[in-house]
Amino acid sequence: MKNSDTLTVADFFCGAGGLSEGFRQAGYEIILGVDNDKNAIATYTARHGCGIVESIENIDAEFIKKKTGHDGVDIIVGGPPCQGFSTVAVGKLKSLGSPRTSKHPLNQLYKEFIRIILEMKPSFFVMENVRRMTYIEDGVIKKSIEHDLKNTYNVDFYDEDVVKFGVPQSRKRCLVIGNRLGLPNPQVKQTHFDPEDGDIPRGGKPYETVRTAISDLPFLHADEGKEFSRYTRKARSQYQYERRRGSSGVFNHFARIHNKRDLKIFSMLKPGQWISDLPERFNPYRKDIFEDKYKKQYWNRPSSTILAHLAKDGLMFIHPDGKQNRSLTPREAARLQSFDDGYVFHGHMTHQFRQIGNAVPPLFAKAVAVAIMDTMKIPISQRVISSPMHSHR
Repeated sequence: MKNSDTLTVADFFCGAGGLSEGFRQAGYEIILGVDNDKNAIATYTARHGCGIVESIENIDAEFIKKKTGHDGVDIIVGGPPCQGFSTVAVGKLKSLGSPRTSKHPLNQLYKEFIRIILEMKPSFFVMENVRRMTYIEDGVIKKSIEHDLKNTYNVDFYDEDVVKFGVPQSRKRCLVIGNRLGLPNPQVKQTHFDPEDGDIPRGGKPYETVRTAISDLPFLHADEGKEFSRYTRKARSQYQYERRRGSSGVFNHFARIHNKRDLKIFSMLKPGQWISDLPERFNPYRKDIFEDKYKKQYWNRPSSTILAHLAKDGLMFIHPDGKQNRSLTPREAARLQSFDDGYVFHGHMTHQFRQIGNAVPPLFAKAVAVAIMDTMKIPISQRVISSPMHSHR
């Protein structure tokens, strides 16, 4: 049964659990995670202990009540799959003659998320997705969400970049927050600032960088590493100290095999350069299809957006240290997503990269969780509690 002093969270399309991890760190009780990816649920369950492999279409409120033993839930969070909203996917669907990309099955799963919100009636909900979701086809999806929830929830949409909340990567996302308590939705407070923009406000911090995130991890060449490695270097930043908490080493730190051609290209690139910065003869790909496919990350800036595409290759995520002539490992990608070193990703390397790339950075999720908790200042005993769950099926 629910601890009356703790706010409960259910996470749909949970993946590896980035949203749940942030809410857990903020002091919430995670009671459920649901995803149809068995490797992601293996990762999720190892950390949170309450993962279910299932398609959301097969879930209703009664099912969740039976699985969790809870009559209600305070917060529902989730990140409906974003592949159908991505720039690449929208272009592909249009090229195939799809008259309305919003009607494609890839872009419909958010409706299942809304259905569960309306069935379970949590006090708050949080949805995270790519920014394109809100404006494709003149904002048809945004309007649909507002219409479906207008009589029940106060809903706000936010454009956020997670780098502003201590995550060492630029990752621009859409955040949707809603509540049925008649409260204004919280603004998530920015804590980190770009030092290149001028003076950092009092109390603020400079952006975390690739260097402050991963420079302490064990040294590897291509095709080296293992599932668990002891630390061989001391932490060099506060960010690294925090990611090491509770762990004697790192999991999932192993590097891909690269062919001689790629290793030569890697060695020629300087931090921050793309292959287009090299003479054209070194680019093995057609420029009309792949204008830039290789990139060496900067040391002293946040990384590029960590993508699920890392499961296919790491050519856009070349390690900035020339002595480590390779692409990033799953653990380095996880560090750039702000996962702690004790967070173990299950499955083969490709599965791990996909889980990491699809995840909501826990530090960003924690900032959202804290903002919601600060908004819900009414004592638990006096707060409007979610209605008992019921099914419309």
